[in-house]
Amino acid sequence: MKNINIVLGCLHAPFHSKTLWYGVLKLAKDLQPHLQGIYLIGDILDLNSFSGHESGKYPLEINGESLNIRDEYKMIKIFDELDEIKVEKKFIYGNHEDRYIRQSKIPDNDKIMADSPENYFRLRERGYEVKTRWKEDYFKLGDHLEAFHGELLGVNPAKRQLDKLKKSCMFAHSHRAGVHYDGNMAAYNIGWLGDVSAPAFSYAGRLTKRNWVNGIGLVTIDNNGDYFANVITAFNNRFFHNGKRYGK
Repeated sequence: MKNINIVLGCLHAPFHSKTLWYGVLKLAKDLQPHLQGIYLIGDILDLNSFSGHESGKYPLEINGESLNIRDEYKMIKIFDELDEIKVEKKFIYGNHEDRYIRQSKIPDNDKIMADSPENYFRLRERGYEVKTRWKEDYFKLGDHLEAFHGELLGVNPAKRQLDKLKKSCMFAHSHRAGVHYDGNMAAYNIGWLGDVSAPAFSYAGRLTKRNWVNGIGLVTIDNNGDYFANVITAFNNRFFHNGKRYGK
């Protein structure tokens, strides 16, 4: 029975941890034939080309020239690599993918533009279900768990999210990891898969980045539609599942 789902958020490709990414791909293969789906819940792409962090310092410069969206797209191979995993795939925008929408609405925009992420990478042709309203859209796993990008930051986003939503949920956005329970409801903040040493994250100070945690979500759905979820965190580019090490 296919009933296991991997939930991933905040890769920020092409600035993701390649070591952890290949670990996740290996985990997905090891979970066959029980793997049902892979959920990409936003900020899968960084779109640094459209960054507004610290105006004047971003986007990044590559070989002395500002990074543009066409070149950034060419650096991203994750969808080709995911093609090897033959399961259901879901893709939802985060605030970073939404940078494309915001840029496309600017009159007389002097930025180099390209197709939207879902069109450039042919996500629908590859079989992905795609949702683009990052603050509104979500995917449902089983009967009781919503997966979406998230908006909340701070010390304990999981508690704040559950207090607001009053439903079980799994989200990313904060780059933190944590779980908060309230009776039969729970909120899972699954961390991120970015490479903290990449220059794309130099906008954040040392103390901020100390709170960021690499991680993923794993969700099993039973025959009753109930969910059983875990946050798997990584340390020094490695994580464990069922006694096996993945990554470094």
